[in-house]
Amino acid sequence: MLSNTPQDQKSKETSQFVQEGYAFVMNLRSLGTAPSYILAPGHELKRATSAQIAEIKKTLMAINPSAGFPPFHLWEQQLPLGQGASVFLNDESAWRYFVINYSGTNQVVGDLQVVFDLVPLELEIGFTLVKTGQGYGCIWTPARTFHVLGSATFNYSFLVELSPDDADTIGDLYTQYVRFDHKLVNVKRLALQLGDTKALPHYSPLRFLGYFAILESLLTHPPKPSDPYASITRQVKNKLALLNNRWSRKLDYGPFGNASADSIWTKMYWYRSRLAHGGSADMTGDLALLKDHETALTLLKAAVRAIIRQALSEPQLLLDLKEC
Repeated sequence: MLSNTPQDQKSKETSQFVQEGYAFVMNLRSLGTAPSYILAPGHELKRATSAQIAEIKKTLMAINPSAGFPPFHLWEQQLPLGQGASVFLNDESAWRYFVINYSGTNQVVGDLQVVFDLVPLELEIGFTLVKTGQGYGCIWTPARTFHVLGSATFNYSFLVELSPDDADTIGDLYTQYVRFDHKLVNVKRLALQLGDTKALPHYSPLRFLGYFAILESLLTHPPKPSDPYASITRQVKNKLALLNNRWSRKLDYGPFGNASADSIWTKMYWYRSRLAHGGSADMTGDLALLKDHETALTLLKAAVRAIIRQALSEPQLLLDLKEC
């Protein structure tokens, strides 16, 4: 006969907050050489089961049943994706449905998505399915999921391969993030703002301006009118150069040819100013150095993510840089 002591009752109450479920990772091509990875305690990334695939497809249809959506070809079509490609994979084991299985609360999944937004190899969680008494409940951010999938239709680099090194990077950064004292530098707020930009259309000027706003909040202080050397542009260029010299993974300026970092960021600021004042995203004339909007945005995102990662490692350095 089971007793109902206060301790037993406490255990029952605690168990009510324990959930089981899985998060659908939308943009994985493969897991490289490993069958699965532990990204956080109790959170395993692996290929979805047949039952999970069926539930994922059912959920995708339910959240937006409009014509042409969801684009199942992202996960079932033979690679490389592109115009005219129409061969679907009959072997379900070759489909690209991957999930993070977990038992606990969905808070860790939320923290993992924040970390995914900070690492060089960005992973995208479409939604989390939480087991309930009558099936599964869905936790998702509609605008973000919709626009991320929308961008995937013309961005063939959307699907990425996760290597053991990438998984280690995610695990290490997750540990840093959850242990970090956000009272010193509010990395959580800044990282969540990165996620907010993904709720905007991929080519929206507001996305570019949003990343620039985060960049400036990390590195700059309001310049004094009496100090001509403290302009926002000059601060960003000088401080980014200092940080880039410290990073083992440098910012990639290769797409801009032989141009110096100084001239590239000068043009980036011109482009920012044009967008902020209602101009077009045309990269002709003085802005031709930047190639196109996507190339400029890729550099800007990489810089912002790298600075936030640096803040997790050396918060005092970022505080000092902001004031100098």
